[in-house]
Amino acid sequence: MTINDAAQERRPACASPPAVAPPTWFAALGLVTGLGAVVASSCCVIPMGLAALGASASVLSGLDEVASWRVPLLSISALGTLGGWGWSWLKGPVACVSGESCASSERSRMALALLLGASVTVLAAASWGYIDPALLKLFRGR
Repeated sequence: MTINDAAQERRPACASPPAVAPPTWFAALGLVTGLGAVVASSCCVIPMGLAALGASASVLSGLDEVASWRVPLLSISALGTLGGWGWSWLKGPVACVSGESCASSERSRMALALLLGASVTVLAAASWGYIDPALLKLFRGR
């Protein structure tokens, strides 16, 4: 046994974790497409807000094109969010070569925050038909 062999035996050889964890990736996909679905769902409030901020007519006409993508965006965001929740709860710790557990079994806080944000966004996009009239009444003062 050489010195190099002894040094390799002392260090556990863990499988390297992926650069971006799949639950984080799924959650980010769900959040971004959920925001797109919210924008596509809004017929009145978001365009009024953009117009108040000085958006041009070309931006507002682009929202009309985005509205046709509401269902696909909502579907992708729901699938991404559900995939993130499923992957997050079903994954286990990564086992070392020597048989010891190298990875902690704790869930990533960033993935959890993204999943919660994506879930709220998907629910808001799915129920925007009820939210938009209430916001219009609020802004009009009635």
